[in-house]
Amino acid sequence: MKKLVSILLALALAFPMLAVEQIGRTLAEKAETPQEKKAVREYLSNEAKTHKNMAKKMRKMAKVRKGGKGVKQDKHKEEMLEEADALDKLAKEYQELADSIK
Repeated sequence: MKKLVSILLALALAFPMLAVEQIGRTLAEKAETPQEKKAVREYLSNEAKTHKNMAKKMRKMAKVRKGGKGVKQDKHKEEMLEEADALDKLAKEYQELADSIK
């Protein structure tokens, strides 16, 4: 069960990163008119904000103690912080891509 959760978590973190590289870059490249560029910039900026907010929530969740074994709680905290870091990285990529559109 733990392996399955770890694999699913890894896949969830991997695919959004691929999404930024493929979908975001394609949108940025295909946008030609000022209106299209503005819409893509807004979309990417909103995605960055969403991911930043999710990272904040994950950090808050990492601080919550639910009881139980200390080792399990420490592992949970570590996983939440790792996911928050991944979300921050993804948000940064979205924002950089949004800023690169002129």
